[in-house]
Amino acid sequence: MIVLDRFKSLFIWVGLFVFTASVYYATAAGTTSSNDGSHYALLRAMIDEQRFEIKTYAEYAEGNDLAIRDEVIYSDRPPGTAISGIPFYVFGRILPKPINTLPSRHDEGNPALAYLVMLPVFAGAGTVVLLYQLLRSYDLSMFASLTAALSFALGTTIWKYGSVFYSHAVSAFLVTLAVYLTLRTVREGHLTKSIGLLLGLVLGLSVLVEYSNAILIVLVVLYLAIRLKQNLLVSWQSLVLAAGGGLIGVGFLMYYNTVNFGGPFTTSYNFAINYPWASSFASTFDVPLTQGLPAMLWYGKDALGEENQGLFLLMPITLVGIIGTWFYVKVQWQEAVLVVGCFLFQLVLFSMHHTFSGFTFDGRYLMPFISLLFVPIGFALDRILLDDNSLRRTLSLFIMYGLVYLSVRNMMAHIAFSYNYHLDPGLVMRRAATPQNWSYILSNIFVNWQNLPLLWGVIAALLIIYVVIVIITQRIQTQP
Repeated sequence: MIVLDRFKSLFIWVGLFVFTASVYYATAAGTTSSNDGSHYALLRAMIDEQRFEIKTYAEYAEGNDLAIRDEVIYSDRPPGTAISGIPFYVFGRILPKPINTLPSRHDEGNPALAYLVMLPVFAGAGTVVLLYQLLRSYDLSMFASLTAALSFALGTTIWKYGSVFYSHAVSAFLVTLAVYLTLRTVREGHLTKSIGLLLGLVLGLSVLVEYSNAILIVLVVLYLAIRLKQNLLVSWQSLVLAAGGGLIGVGFLMYYNTVNFGGPFTTSYNFAINYPWASSFASTFDVPLTQGLPAMLWYGKDALGEENQGLFLLMPITLVGIIGTWFYVKVQWQEAVLVVGCFLFQLVLFSMHHTFSGFTFDGRYLMPFISLLFVPIGFALDRILLDDNSLRRTLSLFIMYGLVYLSVRNMMAHIAFSYNYHLDPGLVMRRAATPQNWSYILSNIFVNWQNLPLLWGVIAALLIIYVVIVIITQRIQTQP
């Protein structure tokens, strides 16, 4: 029975991963803007020229996402995303060419791009699977867990950023994994050596990917210290391994900052050519919370007059998180403190950001934490199913699926009107539903669908490698 349960769980994990990854990969359009162009420029400089200076590839950053120090041109993005993309790009040079060329904004025709975009695809799909597993660890129903995970996958900006070579999908995976490992550690009552090393590594790499994730380290360490107390001190070897794992990412970032920008704590933002306010914390987070928070949650304008797409307006399904938090706190208030607390801390922080516009400008840095909001949503769904009042249950589900529909619809529009996607509303027929309308709209969103066999082949190969490793490991363990 245990074997069947494990097989069933593995089947769901793989199915959820393949489905989500397929949607994201079909949406990928190569590099789409100066942001992912800047990451890509750094990746190419490291691979082709073995240096951090990006002069040769600076055009990919479109004169925008650049840092210049002593007339030397660097990317102003944290280096973690470019580093993570190296194996994808390198293998992309030797693996089969894509069936169809990606309509990339930069370096179009380079076959390795079809493999490079698998980094955010895998990270985004991995985040969805992690969320599902986290929900199931609370013994929530499969219906509630799957519905919440799929609503997150298709009804939030993880869809968009799981399709482009930005930092946010990789960051979302690391943030969600760090929270999952932290909760697992507290449930076990002590920090094991393997989990300690992995947790430290994940937290360190998260800062290498996005500077603001340094706050996550503080929150996790405080949470573990409070929940485990004396048990944490007993696990001193695990603490040493956790610190060593964290230093891999943080240590490299300090080295990167020193050789490029003059000091271990001097980041690329200190020399960003178009963001002089980003050089200090005070000038970066200078918007009154009374102005930024309503705009991040619903609608408003920042100091530059840019209109905002707030969390609840762009992703209506997240409204359920408000109700779900009540049920979550009633059942697991101590874990809710970490999960909901991390999300709220990031929400408040970026509501004060200089360009706080949600999910278009720097408000998108909230995206890696949105998965945490779907834990309460899972609790809300489970509560709906347990409701003995059939009328109330039906009405609740009707509202729930309406919010899911609106969220998915908004994500499709959000992608279609993004950089390097070319949906023209003037070409949509006035009739509500025609095959021509659907064909035109979907073809301008799923621009990479023809290359899906490439993705499936890579996933199949990885699964075969995993199975072989498991079989070999089991044989070694069973040998006398």
